[in-house]
Amino acid sequence: MNKTYVTPVHPGEVLLDELEELNLSVEQLAAHIGETVDTINKICQSQLRFNAELAMKLSKALGGSPQFWLNLQNNWELSQVKESSYKDIKPVAA
Repeated sequence: MNKTYVTPVHPGEVLLDELEELNLSVEQLAAHIGETVDTINKICQSQLRFNAELAMKLSKALGGSPQFWLNLQNNWELSQVKESSYKDIKPVAA
């Protein structure tokens, strides 16, 4: 059986796609959910991570569950971990 691996995308890219699809500006979203424009811009530019509060706000404003947004973040972060940082670690228990 062939395994297909998908490289996770930063949740900011997904957010940017959502904004484009809804024809919504970063400024409009920021004002709507009570965040700064700088915060939303940094997320869209993959420079800032999502947290639980932002996931709740995006869920209410754009749909999807808060878990959807947090899972995007977690999957992205896991994909960025270098194998060299853990490859020599052995299990503690059998």
